[in-house]
Amino acid sequence: MQTHSKLIDQVPSHLIRQAVPKRVGRGWRADFNIAVWLHLIASGDPQVTLKVSYQDGDVLREQLIDRGRTGLNQRILLCGIARLEYNSGIDAMSLSLLSQEPIQTLMIDELFVQAVDRARIDERNRKRR
Repeated sequence: MQTHSKLIDQVPSHLIRQAVPKRVGRGWRADFNIAVWLHLIASGDPQVTLKVSYQDGDVLREQLIDRGRTGLNQRILLCGIARLEYNSGIDAMSLSLLSQEPIQTLMIDELFVQAVDRARIDERNRKRR
């Protein structure tokens, strides 16, 4: 069966740069909290999957974040932590929705992307005040 992909949005580069890289093996890793509230118009009750794609130098990498079904209200929250491993650097990042059935209409109610390590640093600074 064919998988359909629909672009949700590109992640702004300033959000990518906020991630504090961690050394893992021979490369690096950056962690991001990702959440998206979607309103879908599709036939039936399709299972959908949130996918993050990112450019690591010349290599396009992908990671599946979350999956679920919309139910009768045709809305869904997909969220998770993306642990993106890379060698050269994350040059670009985008979020897409995968499904077995074509999605006629995709409305983004809310989209959230934040570097995990950056959030912890900001939280510690607030507690010191």
